[in-house]
Amino acid sequence: MGKLENRVAVVTGGGSGLGRGMCIRFAAEGAKVIIADLKLEAAEETAAMIREQGGEALAVECNVLEAESIAAMVKAGVAAFGKIDILSNNTGICLEARNSIRIVDLEEKDWDFTMDLNLKSAFLCCKYVIPEMIKAGGGNIVNISSIAGHKPAFSAAYGAAKAGVIAFTQSVAMQYADDNIRVNCICPGPMKTPTGIMANRLGIYKQAQPARIRMLERLGEAEDIANAAVFLLSEDSSFMTGTQLNVDGGSFAMTVNIPPRVK
Repeated sequence: MGKLENRVAVVTGGGSGLGRGMCIRFAAEGAKVIIADLKLEAAEETAAMIREQGGEALAVECNVLEAESIAAMVKAGVAAFGKIDILSNNTGICLEARNSIRIVDLEEKDWDFTMDLNLKSAFLCCKYVIPEMIKAGGGNIVNISSIAGHKPAFSAAYGAAKAGVIAFTQSVAMQYADDNIRVNCICPGPMKTPTGIMANRLGIYKQAQPARIRMLERLGEAEDIANAAVFLLSEDSSFMTGTQLNVDGGSFAMTVNIPPRVK
């Protein structure tokens, strides 16, 4: 029996990257998965992967910046599977590091978009999913933050939004502990995904990295975050709520970059 057997999970941004990795892993652990993504075709691709492995999935087009779209997604998910037990708030973006934009050059609209996609989306999804969790007798929420929310990074708006996710996680955990709802967050480090911020900025897909930004030599994979999420969503972490789990190859623990090894 899987660790998420008979659970129903909503995963935002489930059409690609970390979100897709979570969807596939959650289904492998026995969950029925509601794949919410702005790109319906991408969500359908993830759903097809799950069904090929014998799992159950529903692809839903959803704009996580619009309350009406989220409410409709939740309604469709409950209609399909009867309840919602799990929410993974996974959507996010960093415009600054990818384009080397300093704060004085950052457009106000880009600041607002960064805040909305990384932080407001988590608020809106919690707002509409938590009532269904209460009806079901409890639930689990995992928010995706970043180590950039813990320590200084080039991306001011992104770092501020991800720090907000950490604070938001703690507050929601306090508010709904009596409803048997646990809320935790994961803080990834440098990831090998299509939108891996530091990976793209440093060009380490195409060339050797000039200095290491983590203790472990490899980049994080989607499976690394999915593994952490399953732990936080299962009974293995039943005494954990309101906390942050760093999955970063040791990046947060480093105080200086490790220079290249001299041959």
